[in-house]
Formats: sequence, C-alpha cells, structure tokens
Amino acid sequence: MSTPIDAFGTASVIDFTPRQILLFNGLGVTAVAFAALLPPAVVLYWLTIAPEDIRALLALTADVLPDISLGQRLMAAIVGLSTVVPLAWGLSQLRTCLSCFASGHPFATEGISGLRGFALGAMLAALAQLIGHTLMGLVLTMNAVPGHRQVIVRIDAEMLLLALFAGIVASLVWALERASLIAEENRQFV
Repeated sequence: MSTPIDAFGTASVIDFTPRQILLFNGLGVTAVAFAALLPPAVVLYWLTIAPEDIRALLALTADVLPDISLGQRLMAAIVGLSTVVPLAWGLSQLRTCLSCFASGHPFATEGISGLRGFALGAMLAALAQLIGHTLMGLVLTMNAVPGHRQVIVRIDAEMLLLALFAGIVASLVWALERASLIAEENRQFV
C-alpha cells in the first residue's frame, strides 16, 4: 500500500495515541456495519411489520384500511430504501476518512474526499426523507377506502438535524480543501 499524501502535498504522519487509533478504527468499522445493515433492516421491517402497526402510524382504523398487500409492502420497502441508501453510501465513504485518520494522515486527499462523500450522502438522505414521507403515505393508503387516502408532507427535527449536520461537515471539507490550496501556494513560494 502506498503512503497517503496529505492535502498539503506531504507524506508526513501525525502520531496519534493508541486509544485514538482504536477510536478511529472502531468508528470506521461501525460506519461500515451501519452501511451494510441499514438497507436489509429497512426491507425486513416493511416485509414483517404488522398491519395494525401500519394503521397506527397512519391513524386509520381497520374498516378504513382493511389490509396491507404484499405489493404495498414491497413498494414501502423501496421507498424506505431510497431514504437509507444515500446515508449507507455516505457511511461507507466515511470509512476512508477514518482509515486515513487512524494511519496518521488526517489531511490526506483520500480522507477529505471520504468526508465529502459522507456529507453528500447525509444531505441526500435528508432530502430523500422529505420526498419519502409523501411517497410512503401514498403507498400505504393505496388500498384505503376512497376519501381516506393520505398525502403526507412532513418536516421533522431528525430531517433538519441531519441536513444541518451534513452542511456543517461539508463546510469543514470546504475549509480543509481551501487550506490545502493556500498551503500549496505557500509551498511554491518557498
């Protein structure tokens, strides 16, 4: 494996304590585990959730929403996947960043790129949730008696916090990239 070049054009290594290295590696493994487990968990959830629980989510009774078909469950799983796949991809990108940290190269271009991917994945997940709530309402009330189908528009704190967090990480990435350019200009003058 080649030595990562940091954003400042050097192959210098920052010495982290063993505890810090363990933390970076542990976070990286956790990020990959979540990335791998989120999509199948969403599919399993929508294929196994009880019809009563779906009715409770929608505040509908059994006479208004008689049954949830397998087709509806599959469509709900697809909508659910559309909201977690961007986050899963972002978490897999975060692993690269954390690996660079653990190896003592926190300013490596690969690490900055991984952090950018994480921010992008989190932002896309927040946007997908905005659209996903509406689609999920339509899918789940497809078999409801006329007059009880629902169009849901929901903006919640979880979605807003995820978007804010993604924006903060993206701004940190921008600052790291900008610092890299300034350092490169300074290095050329010396």
